[in-house]
Amino acid sequence: MSSILYQLTATEILAKIKDGEVTVEDYARSLLERIKSRDEAVQAWAYLDPDYVIKQAKALDAVPKAQRGPLHGVAIAVKDVIYTKRESKRGRLYCYDI
Repeated sequence: MSSILYQLTATEILAKIKDGEVTVEDYARSLLERIKSRDEAVQAWAYLDPDYVIKQAKALDAVPKAQRGPLHGVAIAVKDVIYTKRESKRGRLYCYDI
């Protein structure tokens, strides 16, 4: 099932993460697999750090359920013109606890 997690809406993935059916890491790995399989044709990513994405996902999985925000684990892509804490002039994929 993890290979199709990238197809789920934010609402659907949030429900699965909240219910413990899926981890943030599973979701992140599914997204990364999809990006890897399609990016040669799409070329949407100027920069992507899969190790950092997985590190963030594991950290989010370690957060106790009672302390999780309403968008816990939802991935977002940051356009390369947006300044981020981890400064880069390229797009990034993040999994956040918002």
